[in-house]
Amino acid sequence: MKEHRQSDTPSSNIKRNGPTPEYMETVHKLREKLLYGIQTSDRDLIAQYEKEGTLKFSDEQLNILNRVPNNKLRSYKNILLSHNTLYSYVAEKGRLSAWQCHFISEKYAIMIEHAETLAELDMIHSNMITEYSDPTIRKSKSDNVSIVEKAENYIEMNFSEDLSMEEMAGKLHVHPSHLMRAFKKEKGMTISHYRNLRRIKEAKQLILFSNLSMTEIAIMVGFSNPQYFSKLFKEEEGITPVEYKKKTKK
Repeated sequence: MKEHRQSDTPSSNIKRNGPTPEYMETVHKLREKLLYGIQTSDRDLIAQYEKEGTLKFSDEQLNILNRVPNNKLRSYKNILLSHNTLYSYVAEKGRLSAWQCHFISEKYAIMIEHAETLAELDMIHSNMITEYSDPTIRKSKSDNVSIVEKAENYIEMNFSEDLSMEEMAGKLHVHPSHLMRAFKKEKGMTISHYRNLRRIKEAKQLILFSNLSMTEIAIMVGFSNPQYFSKLFKEEEGITPVEYKKKTKK
């Protein structure tokens, strides 16, 4: 009599009346793998999770999308909001700054609430995992980095803050003139321009995945003057934020 080997995936442990304890244990292990990948910025580990693809919110055995009767969209939003908090927590344990965790968490909470389709939520979830696990926005473990790298890291973690060059230089313990010269020489642009590009990058994501007004988006990413935000956006993207929204929503 042939012996059938049971694969170590949730699908092999399903019973008609719901998931078995073995199924739930396997799902739990997959979730722990993902969370550890986010905490340690281990893209290979996250890729393994994505490849296995077994822990999907549409999983009929977990029945997550039916938690709110006749409203899969609301069910999905609720579970993503809770995962947003969880991802933020493990990312902070992995040296993502408290400010950055707060900003990213708030941003995705807005996006989740404004999403109109399950497909949008799928994309938001994928973006969440990518951003929370991004190693380039983590605090450096070494002091042996250049002043330009320190400036890049500082801008990444504080891009929406309205700090003067003197204040930023003070935070980095360097003279403002030296900081500006070194940054321009290495990056080919001023610190202000670099920071504005980072703000616009964030604004594009909010325009795409939220229904916030352009004024709200401008303020959220660090522009106190919405008109200046619109002008700068057009200079960089060739179209205004409103035109960008219309174009991407087609």
